Formats: sequence, structure tokens, C-alpha cells
Amino acid sequence: MSLSYCEQLGLDYKCDEPLPRSAFNKSGPLCASLAEYLYDPANCDPGFWSGCASTDPKKCIPSNDTNATLWGGHFTTINVTTGETIVFTGRFGDSDDGSDGSCPLSYYCPGKDVVEMCVDLCPPKFYCPNPSTMIECPEEYYCPVASSVPKKCENLETCQETGLRRFNVGVAMVVILIILIVSILYLYCGRYAVIRSARARREAKMRNKIPSKHQINDPDDDDHNDESGDNDEDVNNNEKKGPGVTEEGEEAEEQAYAVGAPKQKRRSTITSPDMTIDIECERLRLTIPKVGTIMRGVSGKLEHGKLTAIMGPSGAGKTTFLSLMSGKVDRTGGKLRVNGEEANLTEFRRVIGFVPQEDIMMRELTVEENVAHSALMRLPVEWSYQKKMERVDEILESLEIDHVRDSVVGDEKRRGISGGQRKRVNIAMEMVVKPSLLCLDEPTSGLDSTTSYTVVNSLKEMARAGANVITVLHQPKYEVFQLFDNVLLLGKGGMTVYYGPTSGMASYFSKRGFPCPAFSNPADFYMDVLSGIIPHPDNPKWDKEDLFEEWMCADENPDSISRIDAQKTMEEIRAEDSQTKEADAAEDRRERRLLIGKLCSVIYTELKMVIHHLGSNVGPDHTGRKTPGTFTQFYLLFKRANLQRLRSPFATVLNIILMFLAGAVIPSLVSDDENLYVGIPKTLEGGTEAQQAYMRENVKPVDAIPGIMLNVYLFLLIVSCLSVNVYGPERVVFFRETAVGQSVFSYWAAKSLDAILWLPIYTCAFVLLGYSGQAWLIQPLRSYWFFLFLDLVGFYGFGMLASLLVGAGSAALLALVFGIIVIVGFSGAVTAYGDQSSGGQTFTTFWFLFWSTQGLSAKEYEQFTYAFNVTQLNDETPDKYNNEFGIGEQTVGAGVGMGFDLDSSYARNLGMCALTAFAWYIIVLWTLKTKDHRKHR
Repeated sequence: MSLSYCEQLGLDYKCDEPLPRSAFNKSGPLCASLAEYLYDPANCDPGFWSGCASTDPKKCIPSNDTNATLWGGHFTTINVTTGETIVFTGRFGDSDDGSDGSCPLSYYCPGKDVVEMCVDLCPPKFYCPNPSTMIECPEEYYCPVASSVPKKCENLETCQETGLRRFNVGVAMVVILIILIVSILYLYCGRYAVIRSARARREAKMRNKIPSKHQINDPDDDDHNDESGDNDEDVNNNEKKGPGVTEEGEEAEEQAYAVGAPKQKRRSTITSPDMTIDIECERLRLTIPKVGTIMRGVSGKLEHGKLTAIMGPSGAGKTTFLSLMSGKVDRTGGKLRVNGEEANLTEFRRVIGFVPQEDIMMRELTVEENVAHSALMRLPVEWSYQKKMERVDEILESLEIDHVRDSVVGDEKRRGISGGQRKRVNIAMEMVVKPSLLCLDEPTSGLDSTTSYTVVNSLKEMARAGANVITVLHQPKYEVFQLFDNVLLLGKGGMTVYYGPTSGMASYFSKRGFPCPAFSNPADFYMDVLSGIIPHPDNPKWDKEDLFEEWMCADENPDSISRIDAQKTMEEIRAEDSQTKEADAAEDRRERRLLIGKLCSVIYTELKMVIHHLGSNVGPDHTGRKTPGTFTQFYLLFKRANLQRLRSPFATVLNIILMFLAGAVIPSLVSDDENLYVGIPKTLEGGTEAQQAYMRENVKPVDAIPGIMLNVYLFLLIVSCLSVNVYGPERVVFFRETAVGQSVFSYWAAKSLDAILWLPIYTCAFVLLGYSGQAWLIQPLRSYWFFLFLDLVGFYGFGMLASLLVGAGSAALLALVFGIIVIVGFSGAVTAYGDQSSGGQTFTTFWFLFWSTQGLSAKEYEQFTYAFNVTQLNDETPDKYNNEFGIGEQTVGAGVGMGFDLDSSYARNLGMCALTAFAWYIIVLWTLKTKDHRKHR
């Protein structure tokens, strides 16, 4: 039998074995070549690289005769005849410096031991103490790519069974479960404790005092145990006259009782204010550019101890007048005197209460919690806590809502107290602060007649006690109308039709041909007269504007003028209105031609108003009342924010669940066998010429760390859009409270702290499961957690800011879009930082995401310094690579690096990330202070 060619050589040599394949994909392409040499593992000693420059077996026989073979490498064989050991190096030569093809450390070169595997870096899950040996990673150790020694896992970083990386998924799940359980227990047990404490306080009050008249009259009513509290119709509103009842007040009540108003059965508990405020206005005027004059020539004196009603048709300026009286709007003309001296009402806002038409309050809290918070924030600091809470009890009883004090106010999503009770809570929040001046915008709107009487009667008691009470009223019933001491009737354009005692209004209009018909409600009838619905019985040319002229020359008007002067004044007003419209039209045409000038004018005006607003809180105070300072307000506001969270615990639990789900999705985007980082081996600098040549041609560096961070940022951004709920839903409450002196800084600090305190838990839920993926970062968990916590802090700042800039419906979208722009443009995870201009690099450093990406990347690169030149790969950005070791125009890893500053320490990256993340909260504070600053009054 004839021998094969290989057998005829008499050597232990294989020349017809299958060609080797990739170590990581055995069905893939051939192993990488070295220049013209093809890898020949069957004729290669372990720890070396051997190959042939031809595919002809006759030309690839291992030999030391370089003229007889195209083979080169290191191959040890035995002559089957003599038994002699022969070492072939072929065209690679035999040199002491290892230029015979020896593999460098961190590589695995199995050679003839495993002919199916190519020469490559030691694969993950194994370590290679030398190039010829590959050992599976032992338990409690992890072995990333190119490991020459296993790395010990410590503390919670329990290694996975695969040995690929640290932190076992089981540990992550246990930690997450503990976090969820503790959070849920705190939230729901805290909620139960709050409810139980409220019930205990109520029971203690019931034991120590006589039951309220509501409980006496309705012994079977258990509505106070139901958060709905819809029992306004059943409340008996009987009350007795309080102390200090004037003869005029007695007469009004007698008239009310004569037509069936309920008799009162209790004495008033309303106490006198600390000071009295009398307001005297003289020809008040308010002109708004592009709108016109909406308040003109109103004069009169609003005295303490009086209950004044402001009435008029829509557009008459009732709310405008109320805003002028409460200091929310600055007049553009006329004079305003407080206690006989010209002054700004903002100097008295500590003793001024303003009840808006809408029921603005924290809907998650109970009736008592809302009223008590107002009392604790605004009553004098000299008062003890017990005294302030007694004041709360007085007001709740006065408005007959003490039986629902422990019921949640509720909103459209959560059932709470009735609309009438909510309206009374709205009023109680101002009455409780013992105001000297109380302004109310339609406090009886939406109330039934009985409840309206209860509310107005409580206001009457406040007036009797010495307060100055002014309220806008909309067609009250007769009994309610008679409770008012004075009434101001305004017509279209904000001009006075009548101001004087309620009892004198009938005779005033009768003299002018408008007697009130029998059995008609005077309030309804006179409103019809003001609106022009009722014609003059004797003058067919009568116009509703004639009522202004009548008042100007009426005897009841202290500042009356002659009929001729009144007619001239009306003609001047009509001429002025016409000229104003023409001037506005001309101004519009001019400003359209000078758009830039208009824009500058608007910016200048707005900036001037902002500067004035910033100083408005530090102006003089003439009340003598010392209210809680910044720190005390912060404590009370933080306590309320925490109480809000306990009242709605599911929202916080939902945040944790969403963070957990988002973090769980990210690892699925990375293949379990994927190497996130393969650098430029250090042996490229110090290896032999053959080693360097092989690595230059075949090592393909990978830096997927910035790409991983891009995915992390995107998912973290999406779930952090929930931060728009920190400020957004209670924006109107914020305006109401800052208008009466609440510190913007205290509110900002309390809400920010309440949100930030939960971010570590959210970060844990986001990090832990994702961090236990097969292919993921191998840096210590603590560094990864710290940077992601700061990223979440910054993203929450985005959401908070968006909620202040736009409406609730668009805030989340704005935060998301803005966050994506920042991630793509300024995180350093997409555009290489080293490629940017010096100005671009400087601007990028203002963003916390850059410091996070640089810090996380640098920390991750540290884990690979044992085998790779991480600095060189980082510097090889698309436009900044060198050709020192390159073939042709590029070097190994050209264009892969991101150009981070690896000399920047971990502490510096972390500190700068924290500084730039928390800087967004300063922007939020500034926005809180300046955005919609007119509403802070």
C-alpha cells in the first residue's frame, strides 16, 4: 500500500486536517491571518502562532530550511525513525527574543491541542495564566476578557455561576425585594398611623368638650367616618349673635329672621384681630396696555367692623377691585390710604387674607390638615401650638365643617367631601389666620342657600369682631344680602353705580325711577338694572351708562359733583376710550414695523417687573406680626410634603416598580456573549515584531461602554419624567401661599428634599437587576450606583423645570425631548468628546451627563488595565489617532476612542457630576421665584 505524502516525510506532521475556525464562532470564517500567512494550528505548539504563506501542503511543511518551505512558527515533533525531538521555526527564525511566534500574555494560543480554536484574547469566563493554558473561572471569582488571573468578588458582589462578571442576580432580587417591602411598609403603615392619629385627636376632643350642634341635631349621622362627607343639606346652620353686634347688624338679622332665616343657637367663637385696617380709596384707576381701563374713578371708605359686598355684571371689575384691595394688583391711578396714610397693601399682607373663587388647596390632605397648615404657617410665632390648634377648632365649628375634619378633601379622581364643604374649607384657610382684612371672591358660588347663609353669617361675625371683610357676591338670596353692612355696585368699565349701606340702596334706586317690586329679591332686581335689562319707566332714552352720571351727582355720594360736571366727565371718558382704541391700533401698526424694538421693550418691562418682584418680599412690614421664619416654614412644608406622599402611597410604589422594569429591560439589549470592551493589548508596544504584526492586523478594539451608558440614560430619562408631578399639580396652591408671605426658598427646599430622599431607592430598583446581566459593566457596584443616582437627580431637575415652564399636559414631553437632546449632544456617549472644539468641550462640561459618562467609562477602563492600553484606545478618536504602530493610514483602534480625560480622578468626576446635577435645582428655584411672578401677590 502506497504511503501518503505526509506519511512519506517520516514526521509526526499533519497536512490534511480541517482548517480551524473562530474560537467564539466555530461555524464562522477562517482564523485571522498574519500578513500573507494563514494560521496552521495543527503544526503549532501551544503558546505559539504558526502559519503558512501558501495553501499548497507541499509548500507548508515545517522546516528550518527557509528556501524549502513557506511555513513559519514554532512546532515541536519527533522523528518516528530515530525518536529525535525536532523544533521547527521555519521562516520566523529562532531567536532568544521570542520572534519565533510566541504568543503574548493575555492571549490563548492552543495550537495543536485544540485545532478548532483560533489564536485570540483569553475569552471571558476563563483565565489564561500563560498563552498555552486556559482555565475555567473558579467560584467566587470573575474573569473578563484577556484575564491572566481570576479576580475575587467581595461583599455583595457575589460572582455569577458563569464567572463572567460580579453581582449575582439572586442577590439583586433579594435586595430589591427588601427595598420594596420596606418602602411599602413605611408608606402604608405611615398612612395608617396618620389616619389613626387623626381619629385619636378627634376622640380626645369629643371627650373633653360638649358635642357640636351638628352632632346634637344629627345623632344618627355617621358621615364624618366617610371621606365623601356629602351632607351639606343636612347641616342645621342655627347660630346665635356673637358679641359686639351693632344696632345696624341686629336690624339686618331681624329682617332676615322675619323671612324665615334660621335662628342661631351658639355664641360666636371668632376673636378680634390683632390690628384693624381701614381702607380709603380715591378715584382708583387701573389701565392695562392693549386692554384698556378696567377700573375707573372708584372712591369710598371700607372700614373695619363692616361686611361689604361688591356686586355688578360680568366685566364690571369686581375681581379687579378685590385684587386692588388685597394688594395683588398695583393701581395705575388714584390714591389708596391705609388707616389714613398712603401705603402699599403688600406691607400688610401678613394680616390680609384672600379667598380665591376656585377651591385651591391640597386635595390629598384632610380638612383639618389643610386648615391647620395655614394656621401654623401664618399665625404669630408667639402663639403656642395648642393655641393655634384651638383657633383651627373655632373656625371649623364656625363654618360647620368640624364633623368632616378628618375627611380627605378629594378631587375628580378620589372621592372626598362635598363641593359646599370644600368651599368652606377654602374660606377657613384664610379665616384661621385671624386676618384684619379678608377679601373673598364669590365665596357663595355653587353653594345652596342654607350653606350660603352659614358662610356669610360667619363672615359677619368676623366683621363684628373687628375685621374688614370685603366679598364679591353674585346675586345672593334676600336673607344673605341683608347680612351685609355696605354694598358697592359696579357697572361695565369698573365705574361706581352705588356705594353705601345695604339698607339705603332701595331708596337710592327708587328716587331714580327703579323701585324694587314687591316680593322681588333686591339683589337680583338691581343687577338687572345695572345690566340694562329693565328699562326706565319714564325715560325711553335711558341708558345703563346714565347710572354712572347719577352716582357722580348723587347726594349719597360724599364726593358728588354737579350735573353739568358729571356730564362733562362722562363725555371725557367716552372720548378717552375712543382715543385709547385709536392709539392702540396705531401702536400695533408701528410695533409690527419695529418688531425688534417691541421685543426689547417687552423684555425690558418684564425684567424690571422681575427685579421689583425679587425685592417685594424684603420690603417693610407694618403689621407687627412675626410669623414663622424660613427654617420653620421649611419644616412645616417638608412635613406636609411627606404627609402628601403617605396619603397617596401607590404613586411612590408605582415609581419603584417602573424603575425596576426599566432597569430590567436594558440588559436584554446586550448579547450574553458580547464583549463590551476589548482594548489595545499592552504587548503591542513591547512584543516581538511577529506579535505586533499579528495584533495590528487582527485585534479589533471594542469600546461599547459609552453606548451602554446611552441606553441607560434613555431609560432612566423616560421613567424620571414622573418628576413633573413634584411641582406641577400644586402650582396654584404655591401661588396662593406665596401671595401671603410663604418663603419660596422653604417651599423649594422642602419639595426638593422630599423628592431627592426617595431617589436612592429608585436608583437601587433601577440598577440592581440590570447590573446582574450576563454582559454588563464590571466596575464596582457603588461607583455605578453613585453616578446613576446623580443622573437621576439631574433628570428630576429637568422634569421639575418643565412642569414650571409649561402646562401639565406638555411638561413630561418637554422634559423627555430636552433630555434626549442633552443625552445626544452633551453626554459624551454619542459624540466623541476629544473631537469637539475647545469651546464645545467647555460647554459640554456644564452638563452632569458628561461627567457621569466620563466617570463611569474611566472607572470601567480601570478594570482592564491589566491587559490593555486603555489610554491609547481612549485617545484614538475619529480625528486624533496616530500611525506609530499602524499599517497604511490607520493604527489599531483608530476612531474607536472617545477622548475622555482619564487623568480626572473618580472623586472629581463624581463631584462635578453632583455639582452640575444639583445646579438644575437652583434653576428650578429661580424659575419658581420669577415665572408667573405676578401671581405671587
